[in-house]
Amino acid sequence: MRSLKNEIRESDMFRANAAFRELDGVPFDILPSCVYKDECFTCPSLRELRDFKVIFSTFVSSFRLIGVGITAGHFSHIFLADASSVTEPETMVALANLADEKTAVVVTGARQNRSSWVRSDIARQRGLRISYFERLCESKPYSSSDRMFITRL
Repeated sequence: MRSLKNEIRESDMFRANAAFRELDGVPFDILPSCVYKDECFTCPSLRELRDFKVIFSTFVSSFRLIGVGITAGHFSHIFLADASSVTEPETMVALANLADEKTAVVVTGARQNRSSWVRSDIARQRGLRISYFERLCESKPYSSSDRMFITRL
């Protein structure tokens, strides 16, 4: 978000947060892009959300956008930044609800990051201990170095 501030006006960006995230946990330079009312973070109205050029959210907090009416296909692009550090179900909160067949999805991460914080024995046994990023990297066509599908930086 910080690097985009040089290219996009601050008023064109919104950062969704968990409702009861600590105010002092949000970097000072990011706060102007957040909505904080009545001692909690909130989302603007659907009309206001549609006016933003860029919306930032954690994987799980993206459900707040759905709650105010953003539908699948609203976004032309969804960037799953650092997707290697979260479990696959967390990643799916955004993808299952906000992407459609026309949405370009960019998944970034590092192979050495592992999300192993899965408490459920059943989930671990069913393979949900690895990240969506890792699952993609291990499957064809993404396991190859075909530049049509994957770019390693």
